[in-house]
Amino acid sequence: MPCVLLLSRDELPDVVSLEAELFPDPWSLGQFQNGHDQGTCRIHGVRDHMTLVGYISCQVLPPEMEILNMAVLPGFRRRGMGRELVTAAMDHGSALGVVVCHLEVDETNIAALHLYTSLGFSRIGRRRGYYPHPEGARDAVLMRRDPRSVAASRGPMAFANV
Repeated sequence: MPCVLLLSRDELPDVVSLEAELFPDPWSLGQFQNGHDQGTCRIHGVRDHMTLVGYISCQVLPPEMEILNMAVLPGFRRRGMGRELVTAAMDHGSALGVVVCHLEVDETNIAALHLYTSLGFSRIGRRRGYYPHPEGARDAVLMRRDPRSVAASRGPMAFANV
């Protein structure tokens, strides 16, 4: 399994390329650079040889953190890379004092919903019509992971502060 590393500003063009390949409304290089330069956005990535095949971006404002984006190339999915990316980001956040993590996910992204649930995230709400789609807007499922949901989870990962 390739290892997950914190990405530098110089690696952001690789993130943008992956984003453009996988999302209909990708973030721009400027958006990623602004987040990085503010010092609150952390981006972890996983490479296969020299090619970035997955990443996760998070806004870290201890004691909270929000997963902003996560993507893995289709040919590398179902190999545990998404789990590794989330785990690395959460471990990094924990080291910075994070105890609560938020995210939103497209209601039709069943694989992501299963992944986040298996990692101790709980559904806490819904944003109706949040994601534009040619066949009609899709809802965003709001999820949260905190010490209470971690205690209820059978997942191996836990915040250090729990």
